Amino acid sequence: MSTLRLFRSCLVLPLVLMALNACSTQIELRTAAQQEQFALEAASQGDWTQAMRSYESAVENVELGHGDLAWQARLHHQAGRAASGACRYDAAEFHFRAAIALAKRSKQSSAFSYKALIEQYERQGKATEALAVHNELGFHHSRALGALADFESLPVGKSCGVPR
Repeated sequence: MSTLRLFRSCLVLPLVLMALNACSTQIELRTAAQQEQFALEAASQGDWTQAMRSYESAVENVELGHGDLAWQARLHHQAGRAASGACRYDAAEFHFRAAIALAKRSKQSSAFSYKALIEQYERQGKATEALAVHNELGFHHSRALGALADFESLPVGKSCGVPR
């Protein structure tokens, strides 16, 4: 009789673990959606530092919940915009580059993130880096960025001082 109980527990335990994993995945994704909402609220109030933190938390939760790559790319892009508004240029560059990589993996357009990264470098007075990103795109894609000029630009937060 003890062999039968052992056999049943061996069958039931993996099912219970799979169910728990599915629940935790859903919790992570719901938490990511809440963090994204918090980030939107902070950004609407001009609190770019808090927006950046909330977007970063949302990214972590989407990754843990094995969320959609396009969603991750969008969150990284928004985190980069918020980081730019908070004068956190290193974080902005990281998030824009992550957004570009994720957009490419998900077969989505990375044009907005490329445009934001170029604009970020130009605002900092880093013409060489901006040109390098233009060259990364290639001639045809680089020219297409001009068409996005009216759609989105980086937020203007507090004065970040003199461009480097």
